[in-house]
Amino acid sequence: MSAALTYLVSDTVPGSYLTSVIDRHADDDALIAGDDGTPVVWAHRFVNTNGKRRVFGSLLHGTMATALPSAMGLKKAAPDRQVIALCGDGGLAMLFGELLTVVQENIPVKIAVYDNGKLGFVEIEQKSEGMLDTFTKLKNPDFGRVADAIGLWGKTVRKASELESSVSEWLAQPGPALLNVIVNPLELVKPPFIEAKPVVGMALYSTRAFLNGRGADVLEMLRENF
Repeated sequence: MSAALTYLVSDTVPGSYLTSVIDRHADDDALIAGDDGTPVVWAHRFVNTNGKRRVFGSLLHGTMATALPSAMGLKKAAPDRQVIALCGDGGLAMLFGELLTVVQENIPVKIAVYDNGKLGFVEIEQKSEGMLDTFTKLKNPDFGRVADAIGLWGKTVRKASELESSVSEWLAQPGPALLNVIVNPLELVKPPFIEAKPVVGMALYSTRAFLNGRGADVLEMLRENF
């Protein structure tokens, strides 16, 4: 069964799948900015740059919320090219004021929100060190409705079966537009090679989770990723 068919059957949206759908619908010469964390990882893994597209991210440890301001600057510098910001929910929440600037200046960037309800990359780092995830959960608003309330086109998607048409509709908007996608919260960023330390760390995290009554989280993580 193909990955896309698997997601359609479960009707859930991994962040990696969202990125692959955006890749299929984006312009051949699109400029794509990703928040440091899982969005920029998925961008580098699943966006076909094809010699024309460009992917931007700070790629520095500890930076957050660079996608939206980078996209605004890119659109001003290249007004004739499609510009897409791949934002984490934590990153976007840090820069709500920038959304008002997008409206005020009518900057027609396309904003995708990877809404997993957490600081996802921070949580993965904690787990790989053998720690229980701590202070990573977020209480998010519906970012699609927030966008609509402040003057952007906004929409929230929760099902994989709705994703293709929603991405196409979002990218076709003439002005600034925000697509909020509820993505699987337990999808891991798996490196192309395996080192012993994170394997031991994840095993230690799993043991601690079971001992603290959170075994369901471990089982769900395994189901989502393996």
